[in-house]
Amino acid sequence: MDTVQLEKECRTYARYLTGCPATPYVISKYLDFHLKMGNCPADRFDRFLLSISARSPLWARLADSYATVWRKNSLLRRKLVLTLGLVECAPPTFEKLDRVPPGGWFGTVAQLAIGASSWLCSLLAATVLFSPVRLWKAIVRL
Repeated sequence: MDTVQLEKECRTYARYLTGCPATPYVISKYLDFHLKMGNCPADRFDRFLLSISARSPLWARLADSYATVWRKNSLLRRKLVLTLGLVECAPPTFEKLDRVPPGGWFGTVAQLAIGASSWLCSLLAATVLFSPVRLWKAIVRL
């Protein structure tokens, strides 16, 4: 296991999910999990999604939105769930995740609408970007 890559994944995923940097505690627990669980089997496209998602929070968002619809059981989704579980149990990110949106009912609905439209745009862009790569990786393997 490449600890540098795992640390980069953790930092990127934490920033993507919370907007805050990963704390040393979260990084150590992320690395500890991977050390204890070992390598998970992944196909070529899963490895591609992992490598591209670790580049930046923007790439993580694109890869996540793609995997949410087209690759529900991907290794990327499992790693994002792990990271979310770690950051929602650690300060200061749990405070940000548990915060009630400002603006009452209208503010909540507005944030949901903005988030949904942003996710849809990400899904469309990710589908255009990643579908040809997925097809290529499937064809080249044959």
